[in-house]
Amino acid sequence: MNSKGQTLIEYLIIVAVIAIGSIFIVKSLGQTVRVRFANITNALQDKHDEITLQPLSADEYSKRGLSDFFKPAGPGRH
Repeated sequence: MNSKGQTLIEYLIIVAVIAIGSIFIVKSLGQTVRVRFANITNALQDKHDEITLQPLSADEYSKRGLSDFFKPAGPGRH
């Protein structure tokens, strides 16, 4: 029996699951990480301006479908 093909498919499934999980984590934590890195950068540059995380409104994280997936999120974004 050819187990190389089966092993390749298993590895591809594992890579796909890891990629999907990574995308989800980056999307959910992206803004928080971005603000923290900006604060670290400002501290290294001896700037004392602290950036705060602005709360999101409901329409900025509302459920989206395939029909409006590529439209910008939130009001005023083009």
